[in-house]
Amino acid sequence: MANLDYHVLAGFLAGALVAVWSTVMVSGFLPRAAGPAAARGLIGGILVYASAAAVCVLLAALILAGRLLPWTVGVIAAGVAVLGAPFLVQLLPKWFRSSRTGLLAVLALCAVASYTLSSFIRA
Repeated sequence: MANLDYHVLAGFLAGALVAVWSTVMVSGFLPRAAGPAAARGLIGGILVYASAAAVCVLLAALILAGRLLPWTVGVIAAGVAVLGAPFLVQLLPKWFRSSRTGLLAVLALCAVASYTLSSFIRA
C-alpha cells in the first residue's frame, strides 16, 4: 500500500463510476421497442448501440487499468462505483435520462474516461 499510485486509483474509480452510470443510462433505452421515443428511429438506434459499445470499451480499459492496482483496492473502488452510480443517475432530470442528450453524454463520458485510463495503461 505504501507505493500505491493514487492517480491510477482516482482514474480507476472515476472510470468505474462512469461505466456503471453509463450502463444504467443505456439500460433505460433497451429493449428499443419498449424504450423512450428518443431510442426509436435510425439516429436513436445508432446512439443506443454506440453508447453500449462505448461502455464495453470503457470496461475493457478498466480491466487493463485494474491490473496496475492491488486487487483489494480495485474491488473496493469498483464496489463504491456499483453502489454509488445508480444514485447519481436518479439525481438527473427524467427528460435528460430518456433523451438523446443523455446518450450523447454517455458517449462523451465514456470516451474521456477511456482516454484517461489508456494514458495510465501506456505509462
